[in-house]
Amino acid sequence: MAPGLFRAALLGAFLIGSATPAPAHGWAVEIAPGVFMPYVSLGHPDDNSSTAADVEMWLREGGVGLDTAWNYHNQPLVATGIERSKRARESIFVTTKIPCFEREEIALAFVLDDLRQLRTKYVDLMLLHSPCASHEGTAASWRALQLALGRGLARAIGVSNFAQADLAAAIDGSKALGGVLPAVNQCSMSIGHRDQPMLELCRRLGITYEAYSPLRHVQLSDARLLAVAKAHGKSAAQIALRWILQQGVPLATSPGASHEFTRQDLELDTFELTPAEMDALSAIGAG
Repeated sequence: MAPGLFRAALLGAFLIGSATPAPAHGWAVEIAPGVFMPYVSLGHPDDNSSTAADVEMWLREGGVGLDTAWNYHNQPLVATGIERSKRARESIFVTTKIPCFEREEIALAFVLDDLRQLRTKYVDLMLLHSPCASHEGTAASWRALQLALGRGLARAIGVSNFAQADLAAAIDGSKALGGVLPAVNQCSMSIGHRDQPMLELCRRLGITYEAYSPLRHVQLSDARLLAVAKAHGKSAAQIALRWILQQGVPLATSPGASHEFTRQDLELDTFELTPAEMDALSAIGAG
């Protein structure tokens, strides 16, 4: 992937015929027809470390993507950060999630509560945070997300933490998740921890694989990682994140309140790793 691929000026474009406006692409991947998700989003862990100031700084520095969830208990803070940034809603890509419920009407109620907490009429991507204990329960929550999509409450819908059997159910009529195929499967991925078979399955199915916890299980002091960082004049963390992005995998990162980390996360499209460097980094977590 060449540096700056898909980079475009922030135009505040609108989808023709869409019920909701589309954020400008920037450096993004098309996850559904006309829906472009930024390759790098600001994640919000559920450890009470997120603040509205983090969101405001991310957006003022040019960030587009925000990733949160009902279970993170911080969506009102995300909303406040958006408001303080003075950015137009259509220039931002908001991802959130609902827990899985066995009953469709409860799942839909949580979709509406997400929107209430975020103080918005729609989100760009709504995910099912994890599968239910049963395929029937997952199917009920998935039907709720399809209703949200049809009503314009979400521009795209997807899943998170789905294993191969869960994704198989999404396209197997006998297990009846049916209807709309998930646009995204968001899972943990880093140099030190990855599920290559799942990544390859998502590629075959046309589902965008998105990484969360992209620095978990990564030894930033690893000599191989530091050698690549030195060659590019970048930090070890930037190299670890670029390794993910260069595989066509968008990610949610957590720079927190650090202006320097925020800046570094937003310049990941300004350099490119060589094939040899990609192979060397992949070997770190092999096996």
